[in-house]
Amino acid sequence: MHFERAWLDPESSKVFCLSTGRSKEAVMRVHERAGHPTTEVYELSIEV
Repeated sequence: MHFERAWLDPESSKVFCLSTGRSKEAVMRVHERAGHPTTEVYELSIEV
């Protein structure tokens, strides 16, 4: 798991993270273990 960047939206009190991991489920587990569970993870396919 590699966290690239995180942003906070103070108006909505939401945090957005850009991370790289082996799966959506792995990202969710890391957030859960850190005490920041999430129900929304969006997988992106990026081609350059």
